[in-house]
Amino acid sequence: MNCNDLVNKGVTTLSPPQLDTPRTIIVIGVARGGTSIVAGALSALGLPMGERCHPPVYEDLRLSLAFEGQSEEAFEDVVGAYNEAYRVWGWKRPSTLNHLDEIAQSLRNPHFIFVFRDLFSIANRNAISMKQDMKVGLSKALEDYGKIVQFLQHTQAPSMLVSSDKVVRYKQDFLQQLCQFCGLEPSEKAYRAALDFVSPEPVDYLDKTRITKARGAVNLDMLRTGVLRGWARAVHHTRPVMVQVEVNGQMIAEVEASIYREHLKRSNVHPTGECGYEVDLKGLNVSPADVINVRVAEDVNSLHSKPIQFPDLERWMTLAEWRAEKRKEASN
Repeated sequence: MNCNDLVNKGVTTLSPPQLDTPRTIIVIGVARGGTSIVAGALSALGLPMGERCHPPVYEDLRLSLAFEGQSEEAFEDVVGAYNEAYRVWGWKRPSTLNHLDEIAQSLRNPHFIFVFRDLFSIANRNAISMKQDMKVGLSKALEDYGKIVQFLQHTQAPSMLVSSDKVVRYKQDFLQQLCQFCGLEPSEKAYRAALDFVSPEPVDYLDKTRITKARGAVNLDMLRTGVLRGWARAVHHTRPVMVQVEVNGQMIAEVEASIYREHLKRSNVHPTGECGYEVDLKGLNVSPADVINVRVAEDVNSLHSKPIQFPDLERWMTLAEWRAEKRKEASN
């Protein structure tokens, strides 16, 4: 033994894996607790993680929705299909920690990977990404970890414990033990892909898992008339969002994006089509040379790729002038 053996590298196995049998690898943890790092690493290493498993969260929607009764497929049927197709396959869904005993009985030879992160990091991530109250987040994380600990007290299933905070520091040790527990023999290319994937703050994950994520557009063509028009909606819900307009770095207007736009409903951009917005910039004394920025309130990204400016214009066009220009362009 040397000093390196005394280092806490964030991985341990409570019960050894059964590598000579067909099995299911189940990644469990608290939401925002680092399960995506483990599931993404498994996917990169070549373990099938489900037919509808995609980055950055790596949760198979086919199996998850069936388990939660939100699919026309029965959970048992999806599991049967995966068992027939794969000798070893994996599934990650943090919410399954509420059904651990049921999961243990429903899946073939379950092998559990439990992912841990400190309570404050979880609560703070939920406060940043989901706007959850800090105290509520701390209590919820503590309660959920209690469910995992209670399950570990009586389960005989092979189990591996992982610290998501430690594995990003000791990536190679983590991947080696992960391969050993799951019985994986990845190619050099797959191993390097997994090594590259394990990151402390993956930008794609941070962007796509926030409750404030929005999408939309600004009609730059119509903007030349001095009227700011466009549409905006939240990605994770259909409630109207507030659109903020900044001019030269200062917010000058905030409007609700709830104007009906038939084409947005028809193209399935929004279920009701009520996501349009409109701001009269001329009435707010904005000039064409000003720099304009448009974003949904609390979102980190603008609704356009770069700040808007028309330095070649000395004044806003009238609607008649704009229509005349459109007719001229169409005739050319």
